Amino acid sequence: MNEMAFLEKIGWRYWVIGIIMGIALPGLATLVGISPVWRFGGLLVIINGCLAIAIGRAIYRRTQPGWWLLIWPIIYLLGALWFLPRYTRYFAIVYLCVSYLAYGLTQTRKEVKS
Repeated sequence: MNEMAFLEKIGWRYWVIGIIMGIALPGLATLVGISPVWRFGGLLVIINGCLAIAIGRAIYRRTQPGWWLLIWPIIYLLGALWFLPRYTRYFAIVYLCVSYLAYGLTQTRKEVKS
């Protein structure tokens, strides 16, 4: 098996997005000194929430393995442990639930249209 096939099999795009959004962005926000209110509201709720929805829908639409839904929350949890306040760790569970919900709703919506 060549390298590209292996990378596709493990979902490299989701790992890259997860690293950028889950580790690099919180680290940068902390380094730059963005206020905790903006980090919570803008970064955690709006941007990461929309990302969780987009990932759930994309995984279903492309018929990719369901375990890939775990990539984003796990990488986010690592970033939260390193850069964000203690209470933000619980958002990993929220993002997993939102991704799974988007995955399931996309499935239901597609079946209704058929």
